[in-house]
Amino acid sequence: MVHLTPRPDAPTGALLAALEKVTSAAFGQRRKMLRSSLKPLGGAALCEAVGVNPDARAEVIDVEGFLRLAERAVA
Repeated sequence: MVHLTPRPDAPTGALLAALEKVTSAAFGQRRKMLRSSLKPLGGAALCEAVGVNPDARAEVIDVEGFLRLAERAVA
């Protein structure tokens, strides 16, 4: 059995929509680096602006990293 507990600071509204867009782009192409998969959203510049390695692959980025990417994408 798995028990999931919602985060108290769960994203809502525009941030949730941006998070869905970022994760969809990041995981949409297999084995791509973030600078390539996030190119339509800002690519390497977006990653560097929030302290995420643009040469990393999506599967190694933590939740906080994706939240920072989404927050910057909304701004």
